[in-house]
Amino acid sequence: MRVGIVGAGQLARMMAEEASAMGVELVLLADAASDGAVASVHEVRYGAAMDDAALRSLSAEVDVMTFDHELVNLETLHALEDAGHKVFPSPAALLFAVDKAEMRRLCLTHGLPAPAFELFGATDPIDLDALGARLGWPLVLKAARGGYDGRGVFVVADAAEASTVVADLQGAGIAVVAEERAQIVRELAALVVRRPSGEMVAWPAMETAQITGVCREVLLPGALDAGLAAEAIAIARRVAEAIGLVGVMAVELFETPEGLVVNELALRPHNSGHWTQDGSVTSQFANHLRAVLDLPLGVTDLTAPAVASVNVFGGPEGAAPLLSGLPGALGVRGAHVHLYGKETRPMRKLGHVNVTGDNVEEVRRLAWQAAAALGTPVPQEIEEQIR
Repeated sequence: MRVGIVGAGQLARMMAEEASAMGVELVLLADAASDGAVASVHEVRYGAAMDDAALRSLSAEVDVMTFDHELVNLETLHALEDAGHKVFPSPAALLFAVDKAEMRRLCLTHGLPAPAFELFGATDPIDLDALGARLGWPLVLKAARGGYDGRGVFVVADAAEASTVVADLQGAGIAVVAEERAQIVRELAALVVRRPSGEMVAWPAMETAQITGVCREVLLPGALDAGLAAEAIAIARRVAEAIGLVGVMAVELFETPEGLVVNELALRPHNSGHWTQDGSVTSQFANHLRAVLDLPLGVTDLTAPAVASVNVFGGPEGAAPLLSGLPGALGVRGAHVHLYGKETRPMRKLGHVNVTGDNVEEVRRLAWQAAAALGTPVPQEIEEQIR
């Protein structure tokens, strides 16, 4: 069984760990030899994820092709699928992760909860005063394509600020998604996996903390109401069926005073599911490989009542090297350290730490203790909560 992965970042690196255990051969399409997964895989091809020739060459060498990220050439993927190559998730499904405008249309078509929104093409005129009157100020403007980890998302206070963002996006030929700013009580994510035969399983919904658009921690069960958590999983299952999902999908949601709304979709293993490596019987990476190969999916039961996952980020310029903190991190009781083999830069995501146990407050404190030992700056709002 040979699986081609477009992209060679940390997700591919962690898929490689599970592939080795399953006897699955991986072939990577990497941008450069310094990419995080290159050292973990024997077969690597170099080329851009948007390059037609590179994608065609990779598809010819493997049984199925999947993805480390969503910055891909959908037209080429459609052509490969039409030619009989297996591409999972399909380009038709990937569209809803690649294009935020199409994702909002999906919400509208299938009655999925979403903030109030309006969609504008790259050449559509926008009456910003009227838009603000309908959606309220401040509002959220998003690039329909190309954004990730908070990039391409702008909270604008008034029409003057919005006009600058719109001019930049439309000037670059990018469509615009305008949304009301949700009143966020908390953020959460629902993670499901589905195989071509239709079998689907889900992990428990998880509470996430996004700071400046980047996920910093994931907690189970966190402060989620059981009914709300079940509703989040139900929404994710509806999305998976609607788009014909194959592989892992994360649905990021907001809890608002009026209930849940869908924020974004990711059709690949996701940061919110890294805890599954140590906190679930079957990790998201193992189940993603099982799904794209149409193998029976693994159970998603928790290995402990409470799980915390904290992302490791590079410290400020001049900080100690990442690995100098490894002894301290590994000395934290119960800490499972996962590093991505990346060069350290300030606030670059370098790894994550998982801790499991009986008490969510305790595992959260320990996970942050290990991440801090590796040089991760602790946000002030979180530091006050874990003292």
